[in-house]
Amino acid sequence: MDTPVRRKPDSTDASTAVSLEATGTRGRLLPTSRLEAFSDGVFAIAITLLVLELHVPTGQEVLVKGLEHEWPRYLGYFVSFAFIGGVWIAHSNMTRFIKAVDPGLMRLNLMLLLFVSFLPFTTAIVATHLFVSSLPFTHPAVTHAGLTAERVAVVLFGLNLTLAALMVYLEIRHAGHTQGLAADDMAEEELQAFAKERRAAALLQAGAAVVGAFLPVTAVVFYLAVSVLYVVEPLWHIRIHIRRPSQPG
Repeated sequence: MDTPVRRKPDSTDASTAVSLEATGTRGRLLPTSRLEAFSDGVFAIAITLLVLELHVPTGQEVLVKGLEHEWPRYLGYFVSFAFIGGVWIAHSNMTRFIKAVDPGLMRLNLMLLLFVSFLPFTTAIVATHLFVSSLPFTHPAVTHAGLTAERVAVVLFGLNLTLAALMVYLEIRHAGHTQGLAADDMAEEELQAFAKERRAAALLQAGAAVVGAFLPVTAVVFYLAVSVLYVVEPLWHIRIHIRRPSQPG
């Protein structure tokens, strides 16, 4: 009869338990594994749903024209894909520096996932209405306050991106300022510095959403630039951190 294999206790779990005993917060903090697993699943599903909005043109004769007609959907896809990818990188970077999760961080993470999971819907809206008013033989659909459907779609998309960016900032800020979550003092400093960068990115995203009310095409290009920044900046931050010489102990 096979002997049951027992899992070796993780050193991270052990250090977390010691920290909880020291701070008197045992029973209120949880390991990070559940947070990471659930979040990764939502990020993966949201990215998968984005591609379902891309339509395949029918008919060989009109393939090229069909692809050209669908290019606003490709633009929306690239914006949302890059944004979700950047959020996932920032989220993964945050979890490198924490050893436990408290109820507040869990709720902030749920709010982040709410706005991330909403992105396929707002992406489809902006892809459908972008440049509609500029097409020949069409009249722009006017909504409240004289705004066209194109501008409303772009602003709604930008608002979704801004709220998700805001939640990234609040989550990292909470992790860096809550006692018992950071792995050590150096990790706490890294989280606080990272939160400042995420705050700047959220403000930049909010500014792009405001631009969308006046220059929708420019705003979508701005969305793409900020989303690419979300992907590149955390990787650059990690690269600089690795190259930084170790301080003498």
